[in-house]
Order: sequence, then C-alpha cells, then structure tokens
Amino acid sequence: MILIASILIAVAVALAIVGLAFQRREAKLRALAQRLQGIGDVSAPSEGVSVERDARYSALPWLDRTLRRLSIGERLEMLLYQAGMNLRAGALVLLLAAAAIGGYFLGLMLFHRVFPALVFMSALGAAPYLYVRIRKAQRMAAFRAAFPDSLDLLVSGLRAGLSFSAAMQIVAEESPEPVAGEFAITVEEQALGLDVREAMGNLTRRVDLLDLRFFVTAVLLQRETGGNLAEVLSNSAALIRERFKVMGDIQTFTAQGKLSAGILVALPVIVGLMTYMMAPDYFIPMVAAEAGRKALWFAGFLQLLGMFVIFKIANIKV
Repeated sequence: MILIASILIAVAVALAIVGLAFQRREAKLRALAQRLQGIGDVSAPSEGVSVERDARYSALPWLDRTLRRLSIGERLEMLLYQAGMNLRAGALVLLLAAAAIGGYFLGLMLFHRVFPALVFMSALGAAPYLYVRIRKAQRMAAFRAAFPDSLDLLVSGLRAGLSFSAAMQIVAEESPEPVAGEFAITVEEQALGLDVREAMGNLTRRVDLLDLRFFVTAVLLQRETGGNLAEVLSNSAALIRERFKVMGDIQTFTAQGKLSAGILVALPVIVGLMTYMMAPDYFIPMVAAEAGRKALWFAGFLQLLGMFVIFKIANIKV
C-alpha cells in the first residue's frame, strides 16, 4: 500500500513539474519574441509572424481543451493575473491535482483510513488556490494603498495643462507597482487606438476594486458631460483616502471576532485529530457508529454555519 501511494504521489508531483516546465519554457519564448520584435522592423512585419496573443491556457493540448470546455480557464487566468503570478491556468490546475492526490495518500499512509485521507486531500488540494487568493488580496491592497497618491499625481498633471493621456503616462512612470503597471497597460492600449471607454473597462476588469471604479466612472462621465476633471479626481482621491482610513478602523475593531471564528472552527478539528492519534480506541467508536457519524456531520455543519455568520457580521461594507 505504501509503495502504491508513493508511486502515485511521485506521478502527481511529476505532472506538476512537467506543467511548470512547459510554463517556464513558454515564458522564455514569449520574452525572446518580444525582444526580437523590439529590434525588428515593425513597419514591415515578415510573413508568417503572428501578432496575436497566445491565448492557450496550458501547453498540454488535452488540458487546454478541457479548460476551454469547462469554461474555467479564463477565470483562472484572470485570478492569476490579479495575483501577479506568472502562471497559466493549466499549471495551477496541475498543482491543485498534485496537491490533492499527494494529500490523500499522505493521510492514508499516516492514518490508514479514508476519512482522514479525505481531510488531508481537501486541505492540501485547496492550499495552492488559497495561496493565489491571498496573493491577489495582497496585490489589490497594495494598489488601494498607492492609488490616492497616484490620483494626486494625475490631478497635478491635469492642472499643469497636460492632456489626460499625458497625465496617465506620468502616473505610469512615477507611481509604485502595481499602479504603474496597470496604468501603463491602459496608456499603451490608448496609444494603439483603443477607445478610452474600452481601455478603462479593461482596467476595471484587471483591477477588481471599488475605488478604481469610482475613478473610471468619473473619467467617463466627464468625457460625456464636461466639467473640471481635475477637481472631480481631487475629490475622489480625498474620498478614497477617507474610505481607506475607515476600512482600517473597521478591520481593527473586527479582528477579534474574525480570530475567534477561526479558533472556534479549528479547535474541534485539531482536538479530534489529536484524540484519534493519541487514543484511537476512544475515538473510533464515535466514527464507527451511525449515530456518531451523523452527530459529527451535524456538528461540522453548525461549525461552518457559525463561522459564516460571524464573518458576515464582521465584514462591514464601506
């Protein structure tokens, strides 16, 4: 049993490594193509050279077809982009599968039972996805923190007599990441002929923040109705700073409740696993009996419901 589990874990890890290797190879090829394009004659492109973006979700054809058929590839690609990770959706799926398979057989080797193995599979299988979500939250938080100062820089450029595009270019050059990178993409899209409304719409899709939607709405309304854009954006920057301050206060006040919810959910699981490892004869009858299993499922449901209620109360919208 241990030999079979070891072989399956090795296969899962090998699949993940192969996927990451394909991903790294594609990244190098894209970087090389960009350098060659930069030194080439852009006015007379050679025949056979495609200028279309590589829209594959994976270098593995079967995985790319599967992701397109399930319609989750685009969402995973956007999530990885928002997290600032140079990964394709296919590589993430391979990592999830490898972690889940490895977690299952690790739990099976440690406890020799299916239920702990399923717990390990769920925990380790979700770990890569949770890591990506955390990276996205950190990147969005960094954008939110730097955005008011970037708006002030944009307002200064407008008041100095620059056009909106020129002021956006200054923001792209002088602001910290990730604001600089996102504004640089928007400026490049406008320079290539994309309409301002479409370029701003792409910006809001890449950066999922309410503060940015305020900015985009103000810009689009000003272009349609007229008015002093610099004054509107200055007021928007002040509003965003106030929201940021209030959000910090709310996080401070609700931190204890969120921590309590996490502890209350994790404590029964930890105590149950410790009891199973230290006194299995005491714990196994609870799982073996039909009434005991129903009680555990009901208790788990109540735990999750309680956690959901606590987080719902503590998650105050500003």
